Amino acid sequence: MKISKMTPESAYMYAKDIIKGRCIELEPYIMKNPMYAYLYAKNVIYGRFVEAEPFIKQDPYYAYEYSNNVIKGRWVEAEPYIKQDPHYAFFYALNVIKGRFVEAEPIIKQYPMYAYEYAKNIIKGRFVEAESIIKQNPRFAYDYSSDVLKCSWKELEKHDENNTIALLN
Repeated sequence: MKISKMTPESAYMYAKDIIKGRCIELEPYIMKNPMYAYLYAKNVIYGRFVEAEPFIKQDPYYAYEYSNNVIKGRWVEAEPYIKQDPHYAFFYALNVIKGRFVEAEPIIKQYPMYAYEYAKNIIKGRFVEAESIIKQNPRFAYDYSSDVLKCSWKELEKHDENNTIALLN
């Protein structure tokens, strides 16, 4: 196989399936693609792929997966990238930090679903800073009222002109 024609995918597959182990010569081809760098670390090295971390950390999904499945803990250097995506920021808080990810809250609070899930599963209480966004979505406003506030949300009901919240019951 000509190394000069290697793609990240073919280099990863060759190391995994043919060599069945780490291959330093192929790593420059693998490391620049966050997906294959993560898979190489997880499925071939079975540990950190330090040389590829500058590439992996820039992709919120693979940075989350790498921290959760390879590092198996917090990856502070990747947090500025992870916090940019509300989905992976929420799951990073839930599964990696196992608590509040304060630096990501300004992004998380902009999305009713993630703000609700964050309040329910991470804060385990009111997420006051996000309530103005949560109440814009009837489904998550109802869930927030029911699961987080555990009572009716009087402020919301005053502004619910179409009686949408009551219809969700």
